[in-house]
Amino acid sequence: MVQAIQRIRPGGHRVLGWIVDLAETRRAVVGTKDRETGGPHAPLTLTDALTARYKLVWDDGKISRGVMERRAIEGEAEDILSAARAAAYDDPDGRDVPAPASFPDVPMHDDDCARMAEGAIAPFAPRLAAIRDRFVSRGMRTWSGSMQASRGRARVIGSSGLDVSSEGTSTSWTLSFDGENVGAGKLARRLEPQEEFEARIDRLIAFVHALRTPAPARPGGVVPVLLHPDVVEEYVLAVLLHNLDGEQVAHKTGAFPADRFGASAQVFRADLSLRNDPLVPMAVGAYRFTREGVPAAPTTLVDGGRLVTPLLNLKYARRLRLRPNAGPAAMDTLHFGGPSPISDEAALAAAAGGVLVLSVLGVHTQDFSSGDFSLSAPQSLAIGAAGIEGRLRGTISGNVFEQLRADELAFVRFPGETTPGLLLRCRFDPS
Repeated sequence: MVQAIQRIRPGGHRVLGWIVDLAETRRAVVGTKDRETGGPHAPLTLTDALTARYKLVWDDGKISRGVMERRAIEGEAEDILSAARAAAYDDPDGRDVPAPASFPDVPMHDDDCARMAEGAIAPFAPRLAAIRDRFVSRGMRTWSGSMQASRGRARVIGSSGLDVSSEGTSTSWTLSFDGENVGAGKLARRLEPQEEFEARIDRLIAFVHALRTPAPARPGGVVPVLLHPDVVEEYVLAVLLHNLDGEQVAHKTGAFPADRFGASAQVFRADLSLRNDPLVPMAVGAYRFTREGVPAAPTTLVDGGRLVTPLLNLKYARRLRLRPNAGPAAMDTLHFGGPSPISDEAALAAAAGGVLVLSVLGVHTQDFSSGDFSLSAPQSLAIGAAGIEGRLRGTISGNVFEQLRADELAFVRFPGETTPGLLLRCRFDPS
């Protein structure tokens, strides 16, 4: 591919600068559909893939970007790269090709997981057995899910002499009983201990049983709402990351103008913070370098309720005249901090008269810049004085920025979760 870049001369133009980001992955997946593992609807599959993303900076300053898979790289690279010239565009802030640098080391590889990625999936057997045992003993109707292991190699190479690579593994599983997928699953660099796996399944089963019983009818209104960590990740953190993105800041389409970063004015409550650390050993979100070849390093985005820096790739770092930084690749390196967290038991007691929201629908329809939300919450549980009373379906609504400034906001520890839950007050309207 590099040779093709150096040879091409479409329309007499040549490439002056370039960068290629390669990702190679080998993966083994076994699925379960309606209680049948490895059947025709969820077979054991072994896949091998190579993807290359490239940026070309032409001699007239224009830029081309694109993606190629293995077959194209091996047989059609020169034709595809030459054709990319037809879609070249002006982007003065996007021409940077990073120079070689010193890159940190961070553990991301597990030998056992790598062997599973090659097809040695025997370690999945006791986990499947634990699910089947609970399926029978806990009165489940059906179950579906999957287990996978992968090993991968990443490499970024550029015309400046940059050439850096890393290797890592990952394993994940998903599970739903009776079609209720509520926080059941795990993504990690290696298999978690069997007892942790079974504890997570037991928590899922408790939610599934609670969702079977309809809760007594109640009117709508502003009540305590306890958001499960899945909802915090899917909506609350998604809104924050969207508005902290350098593109939104530079184009003035997000909630936070550029002059608010580094200023003394508080945007959120004084104890709220958000930091990404891609150097956490064996975290799913760990990495040595970004896809642009920027060295990984911890980045503080919000501190003491104040905006510190946007998330900046090379282009928007140049446009905003700031340093590029390393954004989150997964939620387990994103540290969302606030008031001292309380236990989930304490949160349930404090939320009497309210609801526990396990999942939401309609996130993609929300106005992330304003922070206003109205989300369907079909998997919610009514909370009474004695605890969970049964299932409610409804809608939660409010403004997420106001919630993150509110005095009554509480952070909540949920077993087995790296992201906190949130206890807040907003409107819940049963449907």
